[in-house]
Amino acid sequence: MTVEAFTRDQDGGGWGYYLAFADPLGIQKNWAMPARMLSADGGEYRATLLNMGLRIATTPRARNLLTQYLQSRTPEEFASCTDRIGWHNGRAFVLPKETIGDSGERIVFQSDNAVENTFRSKGTPDQWRDRVGVMCVGNSRLAFAVACAFAGPLLRPANMESGGFHYRGDSSSGKTTALKLAASVYGGTSYLQRWRATDNALEAIAAQHSDCLLILDELAQIDPKTAGECAYMLANEQGKARATRTGTPRTRQAWRLLFLSAGELGLADHMAEGMKRTRTGQEVRMADIPADAGAGFGAFEDLHTAANGAVFAKHVTTQAQTVYGATGRAWLQWLTEHTDTLKASIRTRADTLAARLIPANASGQVERVGARFALVGAAGELATAAGLTGWPVGESEQAAAACFNAWLSARGGSGNGEIVGMLRQVRRFLELNAEGRFAMWHRGSDDHAPKTLNRAGVRRMLGSDGAPIKSNSQFGAEFGDRITATQGEEVSFEYFILAETFRVEVCAGFDYRAVCRVLLEHGCLTPDSGRPFDCRQRLPGIGPATCYRIPPAIFELDL
Repeated sequence: MTVEAFTRDQDGGGWGYYLAFADPLGIQKNWAMPARMLSADGGEYRATLLNMGLRIATTPRARNLLTQYLQSRTPEEFASCTDRIGWHNGRAFVLPKETIGDSGERIVFQSDNAVENTFRSKGTPDQWRDRVGVMCVGNSRLAFAVACAFAGPLLRPANMESGGFHYRGDSSSGKTTALKLAASVYGGTSYLQRWRATDNALEAIAAQHSDCLLILDELAQIDPKTAGECAYMLANEQGKARATRTGTPRTRQAWRLLFLSAGELGLADHMAEGMKRTRTGQEVRMADIPADAGAGFGAFEDLHTAANGAVFAKHVTTQAQTVYGATGRAWLQWLTEHTDTLKASIRTRADTLAARLIPANASGQVERVGARFALVGAAGELATAAGLTGWPVGESEQAAAACFNAWLSARGGSGNGEIVGMLRQVRRFLELNAEGRFAMWHRGSDDHAPKTLNRAGVRRMLGSDGAPIKSNSQFGAEFGDRITATQGEEVSFEYFILAETFRVEVCAGFDYRAVCRVLLEHGCLTPDSGRPFDCRQRLPGIGPATCYRIPPAIFELDL
């Protein structure tokens, strides 16, 4: 074993040794070992070396001599070290086992342990392009997933924050096939990760894929109570703050990445199973794309002469398992060779595409997600220009546009997500509780109908002209012989919700004043003259009360 170089980080700390040796099979191994591992008895570093294949004598004297040997070496070369995968100094890209673009001083990945290398390679870029890349042509979901792989390293040059996409669809619809093709850009089957992990494990996995694409399959495997927090964590680019044994804060793991997910349920539906309400920020950070492309083949649109979707899926996944990884290395090599013009190029392409994708007067949330879709589309076009995809010009942009429009349609429009969430929450409360928690306005004191338990308010019947229906004995027994309407007349209800019930239950999770403003803007709240939101009304069986008057228009909104 030889010590080829001293290592240290950009701040002048993190010193270590870059070791080289051959395992029993003669395979060359390298490890940037932190010098702090030589403290105490050195058992930690010896365990790692033994695991990598170095043979170490068993006597205490031999162990002490090994430690003495390492600390007494004085190599002439110095190398920069980093504990994070991805861009370093803006010109070199660090991987667990190699660094691409470090033409000046050597840059190495340094870790306390031998990190699993998911960046593996088999075959050539040309083989991947001819066997895998061309099969994405005409398939928007496949092309978009692969373009995400090319977009991961461009987040930092484009100065864009982390975020992700989630393919949602039925089982065997082609979601995992799209993820496997994206994974084949950088590695084999081990590159595709699963949601089945703890929060701490996801932090480590995210740091291991910094400045790249993190692929997570089967959203249903993560606890629905923590799914939303994990989406926040991945997009917020930092792990949880922790303390050392002395109480001082530990260095937090950090990353910047795109993540691509898949599952039968979307994030909101999965969180609902754990009785958690989805925040709009979570949905913005992980855009939910319907996996069904609408062509009758699930996630596929062009089967490329295959008999059916199952045959096509089996063919492309088989090809992705036989050739992989080389395209990702060629892409990183191309990026490091064009760092001088990369920032301006990707920003111009992405901004131009975003201007075409995002509707006029769209909310800031839609603009934020639309910019991410545009970056993916631009990255695919850049990779096509580099000769890596085998796609015609414009294929990646068309795929990004198709997926963005599918997301926008499933979302319910280009407005603010919180506004839609507020309106849906109020309507849901009325749909669930109209019969059980709202007393009928027209029931008299002699009415023998059951009492309304957990009363939330009163509801009043309106005629087709919107005026309250008068009470008499001509309407029918269904309403206690107390309401009448012209035969065949269409009726509706308006709701008077008691003040505290409205503020605490109906508006749970939102500021009730914000909900009132949204209802008022959409014609779904009728306050008294001179009052901003509520009204003072004499309610049957209650008397004078402060309440919120919700007209039938709440059920007519297209949400």
